Amino acid sequence: MTRVLIADDHPMIAAALDVLLRGSDYELVGRARSGTDALAQVQRVKPDLLLLDVNMPDGSGLDVLKQLRESRKAPAVVLLTAGMDDPQLLTASALEAEGMVLKTSDPALLLECMERVRSGQTCIDPEIAERIQVAKEKASRAPSLTPRERELIELVRQGLRNRDIAAQLGVTEGTVKVYLHAIFDKVGVDNRTELAMRAGELLGS
Repeated sequence: MTRVLIADDHPMIAAALDVLLRGSDYELVGRARSGTDALAQVQRVKPDLLLLDVNMPDGSGLDVLKQLRESRKAPAVVLLTAGMDDPQLLTASALEAEGMVLKTSDPALLLECMERVRSGQTCIDPEIAERIQVAKEKASRAPSLTPRERELIELVRQGLRNRDIAAQLGVTEGTVKVYLHAIFDKVGVDNRTELAMRAGELLGS
């Protein structure tokens, strides 16, 4: 039997997965409802396979996957998602999740994916694979950013004012304004709000 841990904060989804696995070659050994809980249960019950929701409280599925990738004895991971934005898609691809399945897919696809992952293969939902390819193409066309520009964009995303950014970087407020307007021109935005909204896309996070 393949030992399976489900990490999903929606009770209905977790219950549906429980029913799906009954009578199969998979043994449900636990349920987690947050990122922190998922990591704790992975250590405690040591599953062979983790069905991991991307969007959870207290540590997203991608946060969990990042930490598991640093472990030598981590389980195989199948990401479950209702949808991911471009930065999430690129992160999931970079972290090389063994499987990715849309929650709207036929349950048979999830079982097929689990079977393939269990046999050492990867299985990416065709729709997700297509979205990843599009995200990679968009990222390849994005303007390259210097380390200082990336730092400024991150600080804008955090909601810091020019004065606070200047103090943190050790420059004048006027210098920050010059930097920001240069970034606006480079990435094609008109103001700080648009820059903050696109920060995840621009920084790939």
